[in-house]
Amino acid sequence: MSIVLNRKSVREFTSEIVSEEHIELLLRAGMQAPSAKNQQPWDFIVVDDKELLLKLSTMHVGSWPLKTAALAIIPMLRRSDKSPHMTVQDISAATENILLEAVELGLGGVWIGVYPLEERLSHVQGVFKITGDTVPFCIIAIGHPLAEREVVSRYDESRVYRNEWKK
Repeated sequence: MSIVLNRKSVREFTSEIVSEEHIELLLRAGMQAPSAKNQQPWDFIVVDDKELLLKLSTMHVGSWPLKTAALAIIPMLRRSDKSPHMTVQDISAATENILLEAVELGLGGVWIGVYPLEERLSHVQGVFKITGDTVPFCIIAIGHPLAEREVVSRYDESRVYRNEWKK
């Protein structure tokens, strides 16, 4: 089965660190994502400091996985004049690439939404003293999974239409 079909959200992690080699591979995967007019509207913050991970974990009820994550990667959405209406799609592709590379490396991860929710943006911006036009898009909690979970198939044939729209 492909890594796409093996991807699942992992929210609980062991205390094992993620190697520098794996961190670089995760970032390389993110930066390999397609982007409109090759604008690459991203920068990345890698967080492996436990104190910072704990601060990030208080952002929202759904950010608790950061408490046990070995690291977080925060894709930063950079405004672009090349194709400004496509930046969210571009950085979403980069985020998904990182999550898929985590599967390939035997790691687990979960996408924790930040953008466009103002209270979440403010929290992350406050933790890192971020100013300017570049904003945190999401936080990806990453680590070695605490337990194996079965992948649940989400395929639903009733949502597929061929050559027409029937709703």
